[in-house]
Amino acid sequence: MPCASWPDDNNSMVDHISQDVQILIIDEQSLAQSYLKFALEKLGYQQINVADRAQDAIQLCKTRQYDLIICAHNLQKGKDGFQLYEELKARGLQKLSTGFIFISADTDPSLVYSVIELQPDEFLAKPFVIGDLEVRIERVLKRKQRLKPIYQLLDNGQPDRALDVVNTELAKSANSAFYPLLLKLKGDLLLQLKQHDAAEQFFNAMLDIQPFPWARIGLARTLLLQHKDAQALTLLQQLSRRPETKLEALDCMAELEFRQQQFDVAQQHLEQAAHLAPRNLLRQQKLLQLSRINHDYETQYHAAKSMVKFSRHSMHEQPDLYLNMARAGIDFALTLEQDDEQSLRLSRQINQCLSSIRQQFADNRKDFQQEVIQARLFYLKDNKDKAQQLLKDLQEQVPDDDSIEDALDRAKALHEVGLSDAANKLFRHISLRCQQEGADPVFSTYLQQEQQERASMPYGARELNNNAVHLYQHGNWQEAFKAFELALRVMPKSAAIALNLLQTILSAPRRPSINSSQQETLILRCLDIIERGKLNPEQFKRYQKLKEKHPDRFGTPAAD
Repeated sequence: MPCASWPDDNNSMVDHISQDVQILIIDEQSLAQSYLKFALEKLGYQQINVADRAQDAIQLCKTRQYDLIICAHNLQKGKDGFQLYEELKARGLQKLSTGFIFISADTDPSLVYSVIELQPDEFLAKPFVIGDLEVRIERVLKRKQRLKPIYQLLDNGQPDRALDVVNTELAKSANSAFYPLLLKLKGDLLLQLKQHDAAEQFFNAMLDIQPFPWARIGLARTLLLQHKDAQALTLLQQLSRRPETKLEALDCMAELEFRQQQFDVAQQHLEQAAHLAPRNLLRQQKLLQLSRINHDYETQYHAAKSMVKFSRHSMHEQPDLYLNMARAGIDFALTLEQDDEQSLRLSRQINQCLSSIRQQFADNRKDFQQEVIQARLFYLKDNKDKAQQLLKDLQEQVPDDDSIEDALDRAKALHEVGLSDAANKLFRHISLRCQQEGADPVFSTYLQQEQQERASMPYGARELNNNAVHLYQHGNWQEAFKAFELALRVMPKSAAIALNLLQTILSAPRRPSINSSQQETLILRCLDIIERGKLNPEQFKRYQKLKEKHPDRFGTPAAD
């Protein structure tokens, strides 16, 4: 398909700009609409449409191609401006040659970072004057018109031809004003086309000229793709300290640390990135999966909750997000005391998730998956027999659209209620599906870990801890130690389990079957978990008695 001809000079477009440019204003406030329309008409623009709702804007974009869209963030009727822009891009309703100016009175860093990730052409903070608007519009339109042949090739899925055009235009001195954009485009295209050696040489050449942030990030990504991990990490650590590159650097560092199986560190990087730009649902999903690997059930729950919050009204909103929040809530609640206030609050939020599915998704209520969650809720409330019977009744009703996440939750539920054979069979089936479907590496790692841990546990972690308490009370010290240690492995942030394990080590008449060095390491780990966590009054009293009885272990002086 032939591409559009390249304009002869910058002025050819500017002379006719006001007559030809199609502009769409999206703002729900009538006063703001009037001001923008007045300002644009004063600047000479004539082809102007206005929409006050995201859905109306989408319909307009389906019927015509705009040269420029000016969109407010604070749309209250359905999608907000962020979600609208995301959907226009994802559905191809906004071509690359369409300029997009995002305007907002909210300049909170978390919004700004989230918007910048979507790469609008300009971000304009309210209030602004006509002069500011004029400068931004002319800058965007000149850029879009000048690079239109390249954008058309990219829209048509021809990145190789687009790279050829970029190289041709870089050779023309008349395009010097657009060199920065053309150079950045070239770097992006080299990465997209997987020309890693050429990309590394290009980014290094750019950095010899000037330390462009995009070139430094591009080089880091290229090094990662070539598995030059040490070089990549050194560069990324520098970039993570600079505001303009911090977000991308943190994502890359998380990817690198995951590859090196440093899961805790990878999660820390993703948590920082998610704090900076919380509306990136893909990042929240990665954080959820990493926190599962790290048995960090609280972070898992908050990531799932964020995905529900920021998907509301967006193209991403679906029942699975509510199901995953409910599942994460159960995982988290199982690490808490049954009557703990937080556990009760989680139970209410889980039920709210199920209610939201029934109210909002009449045609796709996921009834079977809700029943599995109901069984896990029974188990959470110590109604194990009821949970077991419900899961047995469901065994013959598995729907055809059962996803891997659905199946995994069912496998966990079967294991928790003691249906180990059925759980193990389902885990093997899920593993096979992952291999056939090419599952995400983070999910595959979690699945393998979950399968191995549950195979070594006859029941859930809460029951494991309760059983260990029973063993301890009846003098089965060694078995109690093993059970507490296993429970802490799957609930590594539980101060209550750490206290039980510590008490077993210090109070047992015979030393557990580990050497002195391992015992000392385990004691220090328990102390760290307890000091960072939260104990109820009874547990705190036990902890204080241990301190009094074993002052040498706690670094405290003995009482006179």
